[in-house]
Amino acid sequence: MPSPEQRAAAILAAQRFVVIGTADAEGPWTAAAQYRLLPRGLYVESDLGSRHARAIAASGVASGVVHDSSAALADADGVQLAFSAREVDATEPAVRAVLAARLPRDACPAGAIDAEVAAVLAVPTKRLYVFEVERAYVFDRDAWRSRGTDARIEVDPAAVWQALTG
Repeated sequence: MPSPEQRAAAILAAQRFVVIGTADAEGPWTAAAQYRLLPRGLYVESDLGSRHARAIAASGVASGVVHDSSAALADADGVQLAFSAREVDATEPAVRAVLAARLPRDACPAGAIDAEVAAVLAVPTKRLYVFEVERAYVFDRDAWRSRGTDARIEVDPAAVWQALTG
């Protein structure tokens, strides 16, 4: 039976979308985004003017959930994440550093990185947002199956990312 950290790593490796949670003066906000894995976190591409981007600029924090929406109820599983979050400067070195740091699942051939950097920089309002995991949790499947209780188990983010890279 896989450990909670192994389950979290498997979910993050298998899925492609994160639902990002932020809050601003208008209240809470969520947005789904495609993510790429980085050491100790992930990044998404988004527009500088999006509501979640503005909230990240103001607070430097966000939350997220990654889950398999196609799973049967009995097989439900997911990872909930608390992030420190930041916008990446729209400069060639900063964008290149993020793209080059991707984990193997999301890496591109070395010769293709120039085109990726150029594509990001070609859209004046496009930014990369880096989400570094501060805390992580998985669904407590035993609590759900035995008591019908919706609960979470905290996992060690370093162990999750070790499983993703190891």
